[in-house]
Amino acid sequence: MILLQPMTRFILATTIAAATAFATPPFPKEAELLKDVKVADGFEATLYSAPPQSNYPVFIAAAPDGTLYVSSDGNGSLGRDPNRGRILRLRDTDGDGRADEMTEFAKVDSPRGLVVDGNTVYCVHPPDITAYTDTNGDGVSDVEKVLVKGIAFDFKGRPADHTTNGMEMGIDGWLYIAGGDFGFMEATGTDGRKLQLRGGGVIRVRPDGSGIQLYARGTRNILEAAVSPLLDIFTRDNTNDGGGWDIRLHHFTGFEDHGYPRLYMNFPDEHIAPLADYGGGSGCGAFWLDEPGWPAAWNNLPYTSDWGKGPIFRHTVKPKGATFEETEKPASLVGMTRSTDGDVDARGYVYASSWKGPATFAWAGPDVGYIVRISPKGHTPAALPDFAKATDAELVKLLASASNRTRLEAQRTLLRRGLSPAILPSVYAMIKDAGTPLPSRVAALFTFKLALGARSNEGIAALIADPTIGAFAMRALADREDQITISPATLTARLKSADARVRKETVVALGRSHGLSGVWADGATPVPQTLNSTGLAETATAIAPLLGDSDPIVAHTAMQVMRQFHASDACFAIVDQSASATPLRSGALMVLRGIHDAKTVDGLIARLAKTTDRTQREGLLTALAGFAASAHAQTARLDAVFARLRATSDAGEAKRLEQQILDEWNHSGDNNVDSILILGNAALEKGELDMASRAFDE
Repeated sequence: MILLQPMTRFILATTIAAATAFATPPFPKEAELLKDVKVADGFEATLYSAPPQSNYPVFIAAAPDGTLYVSSDGNGSLGRDPNRGRILRLRDTDGDGRADEMTEFAKVDSPRGLVVDGNTVYCVHPPDITAYTDTNGDGVSDVEKVLVKGIAFDFKGRPADHTTNGMEMGIDGWLYIAGGDFGFMEATGTDGRKLQLRGGGVIRVRPDGSGIQLYARGTRNILEAAVSPLLDIFTRDNTNDGGGWDIRLHHFTGFEDHGYPRLYMNFPDEHIAPLADYGGGSGCGAFWLDEPGWPAAWNNLPYTSDWGKGPIFRHTVKPKGATFEETEKPASLVGMTRSTDGDVDARGYVYASSWKGPATFAWAGPDVGYIVRISPKGHTPAALPDFAKATDAELVKLLASASNRTRLEAQRTLLRRGLSPAILPSVYAMIKDAGTPLPSRVAALFTFKLALGARSNEGIAALIADPTIGAFAMRALADREDQITISPATLTARLKSADARVRKETVVALGRSHGLSGVWADGATPVPQTLNSTGLAETATAIAPLLGDSDPIVAHTAMQVMRQFHASDACFAIVDQSASATPLRSGALMVLRGIHDAKTVDGLIARLAKTTDRTQREGLLTALAGFAASAHAQTARLDAVFARLRATSDAGEAKRLEQQILDEWNHSGDNNVDSILILGNAALEKGELDMASRAFDE
């Protein structure tokens, strides 16, 4: 008889048997592992799981009752061995803070982000996103449905490094997915809609796999985005290894570009600035914590993990216009070796995962990683509702819970059942009730929207002027392009709101009302995007003043939408009316700089030929050749030249400086392109506008 070592027996058992129960959790290195855990003052931790029960935790997701799902991937980010990945389900059946039951919920290569939705677990696993459902409650998935195909590369293309990663569900019913900077060539949802992203960003899709769209772009290798109860989204980005892009805290608002890799070095006016820059590190998972029993200083805030630095950090942020500001340095909730992710259940327990052990980026034996459970000292969780047995009326009341996870689960349970007509008035009453906390009103708002679809629009439209819920009503009203029934003209009055968030959401709503789905993508369905042209010119004219908005998020969002509208007429009207370098004129020129069509180029060339004013010529030249400068990163060399051009009063020197700028733009590094640029600029200098236009068009 061949005797197997205990660890070997365990590995074989998990490939043969679906479930393993542990009467006493066998964590042979428990004392050693707990020495690695350093919680903040006022908190305590238990070792929730460790080898041989679980290992290689990449992402984790907690159900409301604390059942924990774990993406266990022995390949890490660089291995390509088949059958190294699995989704584990861990349960603490006796309430001592240590998992005593484990089942292998699903077997899948490269499991990444997880979302628990009733008896279904959504999982990002390059190259796809799949819904795994346990129909009989035995802890093992027995139904699988691919929701999105091709949203990352498979092992033939590359290992699961810089891939499509974490996933969170918002109270708006969208799955928000963090995309690494290797992007994907053709993601296809269940409705046949396609998306291409060459770079990093946030993608969102409905839980049925429909409506895939690009929410935000311009990040590097983000691993997960924390979604707040009010749909503010935060992430901790990764460095580009010495190229000037360090660990950054991003806030995502929709329709925005954060600058990587094209803009961040030389075009700061064209991208959103981060909330903070932390230097070196390795950003990983993220989650939002808003649960009763946590100290105020640690509650209702985003948390991010950092593989390189180790801790899971609390980020203290507060609203500032349409975005946020960080008000103090990040604080460590828990220090641990190579933290990978965290999550929280509806009882107020936080779970944090580590890759402590010999492995770094690939398989190095089974003894890797652990998971701890963290809570405030003396924490006594409130009784957990029985969502399945609760009546509809009881579930509506739970939308007013102080627990974010409880509100979300109550909403999802109601939606799975289908809201009865009898319960709708109480949901709508909660939305309107100014005495109800805003997160609960927002939860009720999106419950109403998701239940009724386009039939909710009349009731929601009545709320867009509400001073508290108005911005969220605007978002809900236009959240799905296929359900918009209200005319853009009805929305434009809110562009003049004193609330920056309202103005931003109105710009987004107007963009969606004309057919935009999100920030510009490298490819999408349809290509090119079909715009609803009815009233488009009037909408562009209404949005145009916000290009000079004092709130940078509002101005940036307006710029992004106007570029997708190809709204050159509205921008030329501003350029023609304003000779001085105002923020509004600069914003209009920035839009024109991003519209690469013959009409826009002709308009810029014509205006350049008519003016001798240095400031005007500088703006027009930048708009005319900005796309070439962007592609070849020459602006840094020209900053000083532009500064001298603005300062000089000598016409001869101004002419020489302009020529120096043109010379730079004439050298792209591609001989064919250079010859075209030289011909175009030479024709421009001679006033031969038709020839110049033909050259630039080419």
